[in-house]
Formats: sequence, structure tokens, C-alpha cells
Amino acid sequence: MVILEQTKTQLKFRYRPYSIWMATGGWIVGTFLIVPIIYLQLSWMFYLWWIPLFLILNIVASIALLIFAGRVVICHFDKDYNGFTLKRRGLLNTQVIWHPLAHIIDVQVEAIGWNPDRNATCQIAMFLKSGDRISLDLGLASINDKLKTVNLIRKFLDMPPQKWS
Repeated sequence: MVILEQTKTQLKFRYRPYSIWMATGGWIVGTFLIVPIIYLQLSWMFYLWWIPLFLILNIVASIALLIFAGRVVICHFDKDYNGFTLKRRGLLNTQVIWHPLAHIIDVQVEAIGWNPDRNATCQIAMFLKSGDRISLDLGLASINDKLKTVNLIRKFLDMPPQKWS
């Protein structure tokens, strides 16, 4: 996550899933490298029906991963226009969510699960007057980073800071 802008009237975050992009790129390159290696070592095996199927399935899986998990997220709080905009831009489409700042009643780190080895699994959640809940996936791994981000948003919205217990 990168803070693009932080002023009295603007707060803007951006998350680009570089790790997913690199893993998918490595997966595609690895797939194209393994096929010639199989062909050179075991040329008779190349004529079997599963090699083209293997190649096609890996490419389809890579593209699906990029479409569904490789989206750029931009979160923009704007006091000038009194609005919150959440853009999730993928390969095929862009999803835009807009709400007035007055409709945001709470922003907090929310525990969504518990694992004895890793403690709590948390996410950043925004609660609206309508009862809707918007989760902000900004690519933050640690609870402390999520709490700092939540408190930055809460400070911008003139809310008291959240404490993690």
C-alpha cells in the first residue's frame, strides 16, 4: 500500500498486488520453459494429449488469477467533494463504489477469524449508516499496519483512534 496523497482535504491510498503479478508471470514463463524441456528430454511424451492440455490449463489458470486477484485498489477520501471513492481496477473492468463521507459511521480493524498459530486474522472494515459494510483490502499483512491505516483514516474523518486489545 502506498499513500498517494495526504492533506487536510484529501487522503488517497493505492494497492498494487505486485506479488500476485510476479507469481503469475513466473508461472506463465515456467510453463513455457517446462514444455521445451519435456520435449527435449522425452520427445515421445510431447505427442501425448496431456501436454497441450497442460499448457492451455496453465495459461487459463494464470489469466483467471490475474483477472480475479490482480486488481489495483485505489481508496480516496475527499473532503472537498464530501465523498469516499473505492476503485478496484482489473484487466477486464473497473468497479467504482462511492459514498458521502457523512454516511461513514465507523472504520475499524475487524477480526474475521482465529488461528492458534497466527492469532487473529483481521481486515479493515468501514461501516455505513445504511448498515452496509465495506472491506478495504489494501495489501497489509500485519495487524499493526492495518491499525495504523485505520487510525490515519479515523483521524482524517475526525474520529477518535481505535485501540487494539
